[in-house]
Amino acid sequence: MTTLVHLVYIHGFQGDDTSFQSFPLHLQEKLASRIPSELDIQFQSSLYPTYKSVKPISHATKNFLAWLKTQPDGPVILIGHSMGGLLAADAATDPSNTDELGKPKRIVGVIAFDVPFLGMHPHVVVSGIASLLPKDDGKKKKSEKEMNKHPQIQIVDPKATDEWEEFKRRAHRPLSSEFGSSQLDVPHNPTSPSTLSLPEPSSPHSKDTPRSRSPSPGFFNKTIDKIAARAKENDPLVRWLRKHADAPFSAGKRWIVERFQFGSSMFDPYDLGDRYDRLVQWNGLWVNYWTYTRPEKKGKSKSPSPTREADPPNEADELDNDIAVLDSGLVDSKSEANSQRKRNLLKKGRQNDLDKSEALVSMRHFIVLPTGMGRVLGGSEHWERVPIAGVDDEVAAHTGIFIPTQNVDYAKFVERVADKVFDWCGNLYGQRKG
Repeated sequence: MTTLVHLVYIHGFQGDDTSFQSFPLHLQEKLASRIPSELDIQFQSSLYPTYKSVKPISHATKNFLAWLKTQPDGPVILIGHSMGGLLAADAATDPSNTDELGKPKRIVGVIAFDVPFLGMHPHVVVSGIASLLPKDDGKKKKSEKEMNKHPQIQIVDPKATDEWEEFKRRAHRPLSSEFGSSQLDVPHNPTSPSTLSLPEPSSPHSKDTPRSRSPSPGFFNKTIDKIAARAKENDPLVRWLRKHADAPFSAGKRWIVERFQFGSSMFDPYDLGDRYDRLVQWNGLWVNYWTYTRPEKKGKSKSPSPTREADPPNEADELDNDIAVLDSGLVDSKSEANSQRKRNLLKKGRQNDLDKSEALVSMRHFIVLPTGMGRVLGGSEHWERVPIAGVDDEVAAHTGIFIPTQNVDYAKFVERVADKVFDWCGNLYGQRKG
C-alpha cells in the first residue's frame, strides 16, 4: 500500500500569496522525480492560506487542526516560513497529535524556514516589523496559484482560515477515521459533505496561563533610533515612526496585535520559551533553516555570488548573539542570568568584549540562535544555516529565501530540503539505498 505524505505550507504573519514563490512546485517536482524504489510513497502539497484575522494563535491552531481533519489520511509534514512556523510548532506539539506512548500521531515533521522560535534579533526588530507590513509597489505579481500549477498541489480556499465555519459546511472531503498516520492507495476526492466536531486543542501559551506576561520594550530603543536616523526621508517606516514617536514600540506591537494576536508571541519570552521547550521535547522530526548574509567589506562591492557556507561564525558573531539571547530573557531560568541584575551585568560584559574584539560581526541573521549562551535552551542540532548572498541585509535574506535572484544557491537549497524529506521518510517508512 502506498503511503501519501502530505506537505502543508503555512505562511508567515500577514504573508501574501507570493510568499513561497515557486518553491512548492520545485520541491514537489524534485521529490516526485527522485522517490527511491524501496520507498512506496507519494507526495501531495497544500498551500494553507494566510490567516489575517484578529484572533489569537490558539484559534488559528484550532482551525488548522480542524481543516487538517478534512484531508486524506496519511503522515503530514508542516512547512512554515517565519511566524507560520510558530503555528506549525503549536499544531505539531498539540496534545491531540500525541499518542499514549508520546509519539506523533499524524503530524510527523516540521520544516521551518527562518522561524523566530527564540525571537527576532534586536538589530532587526523594527525593520523586521516593517517587513511584515503589506506592500504595494504597483507592480503586478504572479500569485502562488499561478506559480505552482501541478496536479498534486492544492491552493486551499482562503475561507479555511478566517471563515472556517462557512468553509466547513462547504467541505467535500470526509474526516480521517482517526487522527493518525495511515496507508492509502492514492489521493481520493470524495463527494459527500463532511461534518466536523473537533475539540478545541489546549493552548499552553494561552493568555490565561501565569507565564504569559507583557514583554519589556527596553532593548528596542537603540534599534528604533538607528532606523529613524538612517532611513530615507520618505521611507514609510520613518513616517510610521514619526506618527508614533511617543511610543514606537508600543505602537508597533499594537499594530501587530490588532491584526493578528499571535503576532505578539514573538515579543513574549514566556510564550516563546514554552513553545520552544515543547518543540525540543517533541518526539517528531523538525529542522529550522535560518538565513544569514555577510556584511559588505569596505572597498569591496557585494556581488551576488554563492556564500561559502563552511565559513564558521567568529568571536564577534558569538558575542553578538549572546547579547541577543540575553535581551530575549529566554535563558533567565536556565543559566547564571537568573535575575535582571545578573542579566544586565552579563550583557555589559559581552558588549565590552565585543567592543574590544579585533573581529567584526561577519554573519547578520534575522532571528536569535541557540548558540553560545543559548545552548542551554537545547535543540541546536536541529538548526541549519542557509547563506543568502544576493541581498544587502538580514531582513532581505529572511524574505528572499525562496527568490532565486536573492538566494543564489536556490537550486541547491531545493535539493537540500528534498534530501531532508527523503531522509525522514526513509527513517519512518523504509531504508534508502546506500
